[in-house]
Amino acid sequence: MLKKFAAPAAALALASLMLTGCGDGKMSTEDTCAFINDQVAERELQKRADDSSAKLMAGDTSAYVEVMHEFDAILGEAAEKTKDNKLAVSLNAAAGQNKEMAGLLAEADGSNMMEISQKAAKLDTAEASEATEYLNTACPDMDSFS
Repeated sequence: MLKKFAAPAAALALASLMLTGCGDGKMSTEDTCAFINDQVAERELQKRADDSSAKLMAGDTSAYVEVMHEFDAILGEAAEKTKDNKLAVSLNAAAGQNKEMAGLLAEADGSNMMEISQKAAKLDTAEASEATEYLNTACPDMDSFS
């Protein structure tokens, strides 16, 4: 009978530690990725990005830029909460790239989309790819908004 309750009791103890903040307060890599996906779902970022994509193509970038800024904030928060230092570096690099892309999109007015496209292509450097490479491995199912 003790065995039947040991696993649930351990899980409950772990859950209460995480809720009360006792322990190191840092999330595992898997939990960090889940946190990001949960925040994206909770804030309906994918739906909002999809809804604003037609406006984006017409040159109205404000709604899409807002989604990107929210996603950057999620990445930054996840970077602070993870105990995986390599993932934190990748998350911060991805947030930085997204911020740059959001800045470029904010400059778009419909008539300068070719110029914005060229500037955006310059953001895709080998260094940027290297910095975010681990993120793709650690969180392969994560959405992105750039």
